[in-house]
Order: sequence, then structure tokens, then C-alpha cells
Amino acid sequence: MFQEDQDARYAAMKDLGNWNLRLKIKKIDVRNTEAAKSIVRRMGWPTFDMIGKKASHAFWLIVQHSDLERRFQAKCLGLLKEAVVKKQAHPKDLALLTDRVLVAQGKKQLFGTQFHRKGETLIPQPIRDRKGLEARRKAHGLGSFAANLRKMSLRAKKLGIGRTKR
Repeated sequence: MFQEDQDARYAAMKDLGNWNLRLKIKKIDVRNTEAAKSIVRRMGWPTFDMIGKKASHAFWLIVQHSDLERRFQAKCLGLLKEAVVKKQAHPKDLALLTDRVLVAQGKKQLFGTQFHRKGETLIPQPIRDRKGLEARRKAHGLGSFAANLRKMSLRAKKLGIGRTKR
């Protein structure tokens, strides 16, 4: 599931105008989300001890891309929090899913991981408590927000979008 997800997304980034690739991603996301829901029903969040660190991270990515099933993402966020507390999942994955769920709910993100396009610029979604941002990022294994902005700026250039904005 992970490899199919990533292959389709990388292909789409190379050919932004190709609507067939976007439809392919949507179909993959729907199929992967259904499989992930089945896994969660049977075993809860797939922890390190259950499937290993690499596979647990891959499962997180499938949930992260389950944007058509926001309630499922929110449910998984709770399960992922429990797994992180038990050191059975990556704190970085928790930070990214937390922001994804918060932004989808129309709330401010906590870790500054979610961006959106505004004209020719990528800008971060609104962030709650900017003063505590770097401490939260560090506690969850994320690099600095400034480093993330540079990464997003490079991605924007590669995609021909333009620049990032603080």
C-alpha cells in the first residue's frame, strides 16, 4: 500500500497537469483507507511490536492520506497518541497527523507541518502558540520550523509553485 501510494504521488508531482494521475491517487487512497480501516478494526493501531517500525510508519502514511475519511483519521489520531505514549509509534508521525486533523477541523495546527497554496506561494496553515512551536517540534522529533520552511520552499520551486512565506 505504501509503495503504491508513494509511486503515484511522485508521478503526479512530475506531471502536475495530469488529471488521470490525480484520479489514480484518489482511487489508491480510497482502497488504502478501506484496508487501513479493516486493520484498525482487527488490531487497533499497528505498533512497533506488532509489525515493526518501518511498517508502522508506512501505515501512518496511509492514514495521513485518508483525507476522504476525516472521522477515521481522527479516530486513528487517538490510537496513535496511545501508541506514542507507550513508545510503540513515532512521535513525528503523531505531530504530522495531529496537524492534519486539526487543519481539517478548521483549527490551528500545533507543529507547523501543513501548508497550502495561496497564489504562487506555499504558506503554512495557521499555527497556534507560535512561541511554543520550536519546543513542540523538538519534543516530537521534528527539525526547526525554519528548516521546514526551506524544505517547503525547495519543494515549491521543484513543483513550479514559487516560494514559501512565513
